[in-house]
Amino acid sequence: MKAVVLKEGNRFALEDVPEPQLRANDDVLVKVSTAAICGSDIHIKYGMMPGIHPGIIIGHEFVGTIAQVAPDVRRFKPGDRVAAPAAVYCGVCAACKRGEPQHCTAGGVWAGGDIFGPGLDGAATEYVRVPYADNCLVPIPDTVSDDQAVFVGDVWSTGYHAAHEPGIKTGDEVVVFGCGPIGLAAVVSAQLFSPKRVFAVDTMANRLEIAAGYGAVPVNAAETDAVEFLRGATAGRGVDVAIEAIGLQQTFLQALDSVRRGGAVSAVGLFPAPFEIPMNRLPFQGIHLHMGLSNTSRMDRLMGLLESGRVDLSPFVTHAFALDQALEAYDLFENRKDECLKVLLKA
Repeated sequence: MKAVVLKEGNRFALEDVPEPQLRANDDVLVKVSTAAICGSDIHIKYGMMPGIHPGIIIGHEFVGTIAQVAPDVRRFKPGDRVAAPAAVYCGVCAACKRGEPQHCTAGGVWAGGDIFGPGLDGAATEYVRVPYADNCLVPIPDTVSDDQAVFVGDVWSTGYHAAHEPGIKTGDEVVVFGCGPIGLAAVVSAQLFSPKRVFAVDTMANRLEIAAGYGAVPVNAAETDAVEFLRGATAGRGVDVAIEAIGLQQTFLQALDSVRRGGAVSAVGLFPAPFEIPMNRLPFQGIHLHMGLSNTSRMDRLMGLLESGRVDLSPFVTHAFALDQALEAYDLFENRKDECLKVLLKA
């Protein structure tokens, strides 16, 4: 089968690789119908994720159809359409029992490394082996397209986590720094908690336009000082919750500067390098800091929101390519050509 493989020298290659086989009694094989390219794929390409080695298949966002099931699988059968999480989880360890499958000690991430747990061959391919299938996979309703369901396992789970953890309440004022896919998913998710306003900060007009379509107040950081704008819009008080969805020192510090005393900052961007934060003043402001990966135990709820029609993620998708065009797709995504946002690989 064809697969996008990480190679030495910071590059990907499209290669023929063996099809995966069932290994454990709770495995399934999924025939991938749609996979999505993620910014962390590019981080992996350039060695920014420790412990990820050349030879692994890239990709961790995918949906597809069950091709084979192992003997102990009870929830699924061949032919079922399913969405997969970015990280699999056992369901029985202490972290899973706490409702934190993202910290599962026996799980792993597709194309993961030392940070995330055991690396599993990823989804930019034709078939994927999924461990702990009954725990991890979510059925896709007939009325939900692959192009929307593919976001439930990572992009939207992360965006929802970013909005859920700081405890957005009715009437709150919220800002999201970064209107890439994760940031837009955070905008969508924040709106579910009935805030007074959601501000969306970015420098790209096309992304701000999409955020405005979700009811956000767009703030073009290329034209205005975002922190000054937010302070002015809130009569100097600051927003209640700031979400950082880029992974940059500049925007993280802007999030700290834009939030009110006693407010919350939720950071879900992946930061490529260490940096200093002003701990000498944060205790006096009482800012609550939330960080971490998405909690994929909420996938069923998110899929239900898609099924109900309450949420429409179709504006996220700007480009789609066949798998045999994957290298072209990765080049477009990495270099932000043609105002791309989310790029899909289709079977």
